[in-house]
Amino acid sequence: MTALTVAITGAWSYSGMHVAHRLLDRGDTVLSLTNQPVPAQDPFNGKVKAVPFDFTPGRLAERLAGVDVLACAYWTRHNRPPIGHSGPWMSHAQATERSKIIIREAKAAGVKRLVWTSIANPGLDPDLPYYDGKAKVEEAVRGSGLPYAILRPACFFGPGGILVENVVWAVRRLPIFPLPSSPASFYVRPIHVADYAETVAQAVHSQRVFVKDATGPDRVDFADLIGFTSKVIGTRTRVIYLPLRACQALYAIASRLMGETILTLDELKGLSRNRLDSLEDPTGTVSLFDYIRTNATDLGKKFLREPVRRS
Repeated sequence: MTALTVAITGAWSYSGMHVAHRLLDRGDTVLSLTNQPVPAQDPFNGKVKAVPFDFTPGRLAERLAGVDVLACAYWTRHNRPPIGHSGPWMSHAQATERSKIIIREAKAAGVKRLVWTSIANPGLDPDLPYYDGKAKVEEAVRGSGLPYAILRPACFFGPGGILVENVVWAVRRLPIFPLPSSPASFYVRPIHVADYAETVAQAVHSQRVFVKDATGPDRVDFADLIGFTSKVIGTRTRVIYLPLRACQALYAIASRLMGETILTLDELKGLSRNRLDSLEDPTGTVSLFDYIRTNATDLGKKFLREPVRRS
């Protein structure tokens, strides 16, 4: 296997850290495009070089010179500043335009391949800017003229993963868990973050052009996930179904109380429209149910907050 020079986005972020470790294990040289400072406790012991983002024409291309593959997960979760945030914010429209700049700069730098993290079911909801923006970025990747792999995870779990940790946190403390009442069932196809890192690493070293959902082995009805979690940790949390707006109002109140945006209206719409679902064969092997069962004692002990973002 030939070692490559790989630029990734956010090597000190949740999924980016796993991707960086996996590439280093393969013998690749890794640099990270990031505006975050290198943490004092660097998990890579100086093996990953931090390269600041700069969207001035030509500047990013200079910094990507000599890179073989760009593995990019550049995006933002929220379209508007979430509760608890202060300072500038990057909307989904801005993330879309910056992603297009990254693609152009990578091509100008002579990067040979793109491995792009998208989202499951992009573009099905023009009223949801997250999915609409991801579809537009995928179009730009396809039109770049570069060989590419587009990976479409729905959501992640694993140590420190916010989604599962906070679901379990809520199940430990609350007698009810509100969900939208329509449709009757909606599903998620989560992938363990280490499985996703391996999926990215394989795509980096592949020669194929492809688009693939990145999923774990479980297709989980969200209400069943709450029931399973409640049973495993020994609580009696009950799912209640409410109209979408009423459900969102409860999450908005909880967000104010916690000082952190928990779920937005757009995210509830995406969940209720099965946008976190996939019917493709899994790329990962770790079961969410096994993960919760194995780690039930430690999961959900504290509420996890989104990291501070420097756009």
